[in-house]
Amino acid sequence: MKIAAFLIALAAPAMVMAQTADPARAAAEKAHGHSHDDPSDAAPKAAMKPKQVMAATPVSPEYVQLATNVEVISNIETAVKSQAAQLTHEGLFGPLLFAEQNRAFFIELKPGMFLGEHPHETGSIIYTVRGKWVLASEGKRQVMEAGSLFRFGDGMPTGWEAPFNEPALLLVVKGKQGREDYTTFYSGIKSMQANVDADMKKGGVYYFNQLKGDHPAITFARSVNPNFDSVLKIKY
Repeated sequence: MKIAAFLIALAAPAMVMAQTADPARAAAEKAHGHSHDDPSDAAPKAAMKPKQVMAATPVSPEYVQLATNVEVISNIETAVKSQAAQLTHEGLFGPLLFAEQNRAFFIELKPGMFLGEHPHETGSIIYTVRGKWVLASEGKRQVMEAGSLFRFGDGMPTGWEAPFNEPALLLVVKGKQGREDYTTFYSGIKSMQANVDADMKKGGVYYFNQLKGDHPAITFARSVNPNFDSVLKIKY
């Protein structure tokens, strides 16, 4: 009996610590957003399917279906070169991945492109993958370089300018619109492409060489790129 009592007394502090740690662990997991318990330990191995490479299509890039509801694009540069990418006067657009509530796509800005400030219904978070470009908002300008990140809120007017001699690649993460998928995204870009073409024919401005020489965007462009005049000569 003495030995049993001793073992119970010895185990008590550990039991108290475990009970105390559980709420703390639960709080930490809630703040972190997930648990670190590995569900694959309990999953039947026979039920696991091998990863699958999903080939590129006319409306989607190649990606890896790693697991259920887990997709991977090893390098988004491959998506930029895929047939799903569509060139418009606002840049080269292409889809990347779609989640339950968000989507990721890219825009490649070609040298000489200019898009005046305009509002977007919903905000975005945008990361510059490579190159340099100019972000404009409220008449202010900021040179964005590879590694830079910014976001804009719902309804906030922004514009982008490409006064440098190399294209800039942007990764955009945005809220998903309904049941949007590769097919609807592609249709949306084709529709936008047609609308932009029609607007340009009516006098819409989409390139630096359409601006007057004293436009603030050109003045700023010359201040950040000594070779900007060569960009003005580019035709699309």
